[in-house]
Amino acid sequence: MSDAVLAARADHLVEADAISYWQDVRKRFFRNRVSVIGLLILAFLLFVAVFGPILFKGPYKAAVNGAELQRPFSKGHLLGTDDLGRDMLRRVVRGLGISLRLAAAVTLISTVLGMFLGGLAGYFGGWIDALVTRVVDAIYAIPYVLVGIAFITIFGSHFWVVMLTLISTAWIGTARLFRAAVLQVRSQDYIEAARSTGAKTKRILLSHVLPNALPPIIVSVAFTIAGAILAESIYSFLGIGFIEPTPAIGVMIRSARQQFQDYPHVLLVPAGALVLLTLSIVFVGDGLRDALDPKLRGAT
Repeated sequence: MSDAVLAARADHLVEADAISYWQDVRKRFFRNRVSVIGLLILAFLLFVAVFGPILFKGPYKAAVNGAELQRPFSKGHLLGTDDLGRDMLRRVVRGLGISLRLAAAVTLISTVLGMFLGGLAGYFGGWIDALVTRVVDAIYAIPYVLVGIAFITIFGSHFWVVMLTLISTAWIGTARLFRAAVLQVRSQDYIEAARSTGAKTKRILLSHVLPNALPPIIVSVAFTIAGAILAESIYSFLGIGFIEPTPAIGVMIRSARQQFQDYPHVLLVPAGALVLLTLSIVFVGDGLRDALDPKLRGAT
């Protein structure tokens, strides 16, 4: 039997095993009630962030002349207003949209960059591995808050500046994780078998290394999203991220400090939205981590 036939059969077996694996992952995830609840909450918040601006139209940036700070369930304001008369519901809806758009962009770019550099380091090793590792260690030693202060102070608090600031540190965790996964996969027998059949490096990377090293990255994506949302809120709360009148969650929490004792809703509403959003993502990430654990494969 020719090497080409053997390679084709090996690819078919790997593909069939991968389908079975992902079916098991789906079943295990949906057996986790906490993760399913997190997924439902996240889906609801995504719906609110996408369609909320259409459903809840009206002023949310400029101060409303003559308006006073109102408590929740007041006439025309389900979640009340802030000290400038701006509707809290409208602002939180748009704040969720800002956080999710920013987190999605940061996660996508940092994940691709981290996988590319981590994959190169893990598969080829040598000087490439040494260079990537030294760069990762150097950046990892710098607190991300200092990076944010430096970037935003120089370039301003624009959306793309905050995004690039978060990306500059977010890719590190993905690179380290994917490097370790690739190192583990590279030593497996099926990689050696693929090499012995004359398979090209590109085919080995795309057909064998990437699919088998991907599960931990899927979990990492969930926590990267949550981390980006929290980091943006911290920057805004410290006054180095988004600023008024941008309705970011951190901006609203920062602005609510003076009115909190008399009108707690101005802090509890955006803080509650932030907690719900991050916890739902963490619950989903925990469920994915358990579902993708190879030790649990075949478990009932």
